[in-house]
Formats: sequence, structure tokens, C-alpha cells
Amino acid sequence: MAKIAVVLGSPRKGNSETIAMKIAETAKQNGNDIEVFRLNDLKNAKGCQACMGCKKAGRCVVKDDMLPVIDAVRDADGVIVAAADYFGQPCSQYRMSEDRMYSFVGPDFVPNISKKKVAVVVTCGSGKEGAEKIADAMEGTFVNFFKAESLGKIVLSGGFAPNVAAGDADALAKAEAIGKKF
Repeated sequence: MAKIAVVLGSPRKGNSETIAMKIAETAKQNGNDIEVFRLNDLKNAKGCQACMGCKKAGRCVVKDDMLPVIDAVRDADGVIVAAADYFGQPCSQYRMSEDRMYSFVGPDFVPNISKKKVAVVVTCGSGKEGAEKIADAMEGTFVNFFKAESLGKIVLSGGFAPNVAAGDADALAKAEAIGKKF
């Protein structure tokens, strides 16, 4: 049984969450433990402080509401990350969490975490090509810096309304297929 951390970056409970949770539900049906974090619900969360304390301690030393998220990702066997595309970037809630993952590499930029499986979800109202670039970058952080194994990524456009993904059979089928890989 694997531990999977689900990091939901979008500020609303909508399309990226629907797809990420379909991946997680399928992974849970396969006997995995799932822990879900809605970053927008954190009350006291900071971005990376560039204090370099993690390079000495081997883990993030900033004590706030983001720390349990970072520790869960560190300790997980798999990670599902989801974000909305805001102006060609992942939403700020996700970016803050990703910056805190700087603690996952030592001073020599060698990962100091166990190898993980990762799935990426990005949704956008329009501009699917830009959202695909964001998904590639999010996946690239995990694969290139943390040596994770990518299980796949899903990009959904046309998601101005928060319930578009719930009716997208193709996106949900892709999510289920990825969830079976955990």
C-alpha cells in the first residue's frame, strides 16, 4: 500500500480538483492511502524564505501551515498535483507550494527524498497550449529535480465554469487510467 499526497492548488473547488480527485479515488480503490491538501484553505502559509535552513536540516524549517503539506509530499510514495492556469502560470497557491519543495534538494542539488510517482493536472479557461506548457513545467520539476516517475498529465481547457470537468468523459477516463498506475 502506497501513500499518495494530493496537492490541490486551485482556489476554487472546480475542474482541476475534480480531475485530481478522480485520479486519487481510483488510486484509493487500488488500496493506496490518500491525503488531500487544499492549499487555498491554509490560513498561515508562506512561500520559500530563501533562508537555506533546509540545506542544513535536510528539510524545510519554516513553521507554518504549508509545512504539513511539504512533509506529506516528502514522505509520500506518489503525488498528484493540480493547478489552474492564471495568466500563463500555475496559480499562486500551487507556486508557493512548489517553491517550498526547494527543500527536497540538498546543497549539491541532489534530491534528498525518495523516488516518487507523480501525476499532473492543469486546467484553464482558454489557451490550452499555455496550460500544456505549465503542465510540462510542473512535471519537469518533479522529474528533473526530484527524479520522480511521471504517470501522466491531464490538461483541460474551457474550464471557466467550475463543473466542466465533471461532464468531460474523456478527461475522467484519462484520470482513471492514471489513478490505476499508482
